[in-house]
Amino acid sequence: MSNPIDNAYEILDRITDGFFAVDEKWSFTYVNSEATRLLFRDRNDLVGRNLWEEFPEAVDLAFYDQYHRAIREQTSVVFDAFFPPLKKWFAVRVYPSVTGLSVYFQDITNQRIVLSHKEQHYKSLFEQNPDAVFSFDLEGKYLTVNPAMEQLLGYSEEEFLQQSFIPFVSAEDVEQTIAYYQKAASGVTQRYQTKAVHKNGSVVYLDVTNMPIIINDEVVGVYGVAKDITDRYLEQDELRKTKERLESFVRNNANAIWVIDLEERVLEINPAFETMFGWAADSVIGKKLPIIPDFLKDSIQKLHERVKTGTSFMGLETIRERRDGSQIHVSATLSPILDFDGNVIGLTGICRDISSRKVAEETLKAKTKQLESFMENNVDSILIFNLDEEVVQVNIAFENTFGWTKEEILGVHLYDLPFIPPEILAEERRAVEKDQQTPILGLETVRYRKDGAILDVAFSKFPVYDAEGKMDGWSVILRDITEWKKSQLMLQNSEKLTVAGQLAAGIAHEIRNPITVIKGFIYLMKSGFGDKEEYFNIMSSECERIEQILTELLVLAKPHPSKVEPRDIRLIMMQTITLLHTQAIMNNVEIVTEFQQGVPVVYCDENQMKQVFINFMKNAIEAMQKGGKLIIQIKQTEDEKIMVRFIDEGTGIPKEVLNKMGQPFHTTKEKGTGLGFMVSKKIIENHSGEVHIKSEWNKGTTLEIRLPVTKGAVEASAKLRS
Repeated sequence: MSNPIDNAYEILDRITDGFFAVDEKWSFTYVNSEATRLLFRDRNDLVGRNLWEEFPEAVDLAFYDQYHRAIREQTSVVFDAFFPPLKKWFAVRVYPSVTGLSVYFQDITNQRIVLSHKEQHYKSLFEQNPDAVFSFDLEGKYLTVNPAMEQLLGYSEEEFLQQSFIPFVSAEDVEQTIAYYQKAASGVTQRYQTKAVHKNGSVVYLDVTNMPIIINDEVVGVYGVAKDITDRYLEQDELRKTKERLESFVRNNANAIWVIDLEERVLEINPAFETMFGWAADSVIGKKLPIIPDFLKDSIQKLHERVKTGTSFMGLETIRERRDGSQIHVSATLSPILDFDGNVIGLTGICRDISSRKVAEETLKAKTKQLESFMENNVDSILIFNLDEEVVQVNIAFENTFGWTKEEILGVHLYDLPFIPPEILAEERRAVEKDQQTPILGLETVRYRKDGAILDVAFSKFPVYDAEGKMDGWSVILRDITEWKKSQLMLQNSEKLTVAGQLAAGIAHEIRNPITVIKGFIYLMKSGFGDKEEYFNIMSSECERIEQILTELLVLAKPHPSKVEPRDIRLIMMQTITLLHTQAIMNNVEIVTEFQQGVPVVYCDENQMKQVFINFMKNAIEAMQKGGKLIIQIKQTEDEKIMVRFIDEGTGIPKEVLNKMGQPFHTTKEKGTGLGFMVSKKIIENHSGEVHIKSEWNKGTTLEIRLPVTKGAVEASAKLRS
């Protein structure tokens, strides 16, 4: 009968697993054939020997720890371990007993290699994936994240692990993201879009897929794959906004917009089209455009055919027809509509109503012709300058007045114009450079004719503006006043002679008195009475008196060339009073002077100024028929002007006459002509001065002259006083 132990060993020797047994002292008690093959050791070399002495390399490996655990806890142990000396992986099952251990093991090196390859494959797929890949436990905490996930949100792996996904989700998307996660954790794969917050605070748009992790039919976690769609989202968002802007542009555009297909059926019109042409959208969509007049249909059809080839037309001014049959002028733009491949799939048109502009253009043309006619037929010479100070236009009157042709003047610079005298060119330059936009009206100056003759002209300058209100140049008007100046001079001389004649009676009386005195003293001298030397002194004084009166009369009556010089206005006034003193006495008028000290001199023509003063004083004296007081004031005003004021106690001037003072033949005198005041007022204005009259009927009149203190007047005044 066979031994049971031998039978057991025989069975163990036939199994495919390696097997060995050790006693409580770790000595081999049995080793089967498969074990010797796997361990490359003979059975006889191992039995009775210590496990750790025969395989000392195992002491630092899992084998040592697991075997001792089995003995210590008296529990079976299953594990896989790599044994470096043999370069093999073993799957080990350990069963303890009171007397030792029974160990079964298999060579799983090939399986481990295959598994390692799979693990490396999946690891590579995980780590090298361009999309973010991650896994959660069932509480939503990160278990793994790949490098793409780190790069996606800017956090490191350590910052992700064991944290919930919630803090990384945009606050507005947290609720829906949790809902998707919970569905995936319940076993249903979810795909959705959400927003995450990058570590730098920026928002990242994601396309996320959550998949359940199932082991042994149980969900143990959730996988996640996230793709960065920020650029795509922004592009789509921009496309959406662009589409909305385009729709708003079409819908709210003030111009009529229409779209037709290649068969020229209307696909779309905007509200402005309905308003402009009177057609409702539902009455034209799907039909031919109803806005083209019959006489233009052939030409417009040809244009449409060209647009279908890809050509665009802009600013096409044409005519369109409204539903009521009326026609309007429009500015049209025709453009092709292209698909993504560049093929023409339709046409679009934009029409802007320019009827008002057309009317304005026609009106402008008419006004332009009127202005051109006005300029060409004007009797005054007109020149137009551009901003470069070059002549761009002259009229016929210029050619006739000055003798130069248009061709000789056009394009010539202001400072090269041959008709401007050299001595006033510098003054012209200053006037132009000072303020080009301020008009100059009626400035009296001189110009040359081509034949060398000098013309007196009234110079006026006005800025010229373009359609936008910007200065584009200026116009100059030159009026020939040569003959007018001559007539004015004749008028002044005539007035002076008239005044002299009117003064003759008073002057004759003034002269007769000293002559009577002289005759009396001559009689006394003949008779031998009195001190002759004293008589001679008195007679000499009376002769000087006569000479002074005659000198003032000659100055007034004799024509003099105009000469503007610095003069003391008070001295001129005293000389004038000398002439009118006798007339004042004869009319029982007292002349009172109130002259301010230190009044600056005035640049003036002395003779003309005397003529003015005589005229105004005569008027005041004659207005006081019952006598009275004539107050003459001279002082400097706060606005740096010299004021000369005549205050009489006469009858005054009626309001209806006062409003017409300065016009010829309007006067308060029975035999007056009104020319005296008109001439005097003109003289003052030629001196850049002003004349003002205040009067009340039966109370008197105040006449005030204001003359400017010109540059250097104060210095000149000081010199004259010295």
